[in-house]
Amino acid sequence: YASHILSCDVISREFTSSGSLLTTRLILKRGALPRWAPKGIISRAESWVIEESEVDPQGKVVRCRTRNLDHVKIMQVQECQEFRQTREG
Repeated sequence: YASHILSCDVISREFTSSGSLLTTRLILKRGALPRWAPKGIISRAESWVIEESEVDPQGKVVRCRTRNLDHVKIMQVQECQEFRQTREG
């Protein structure tokens, strides 16, 4: 429900044989370039992003990777996150 997300579509969702849930989403977002980026290098402030996530209930891990699909000759942005349960629960 973030205001900078224009659309979000699930491309695929499946369970692996080990019980993990894999999801791929296509996201259209709007946002400004970082202040350090040269002005005028990108004509529109919208970008397509692919998000690939895995929820592993056995290992109690959630992994998520996002990367931009357009403007890649100018700037490639990739974000990887991993969330694990602590020993304390």
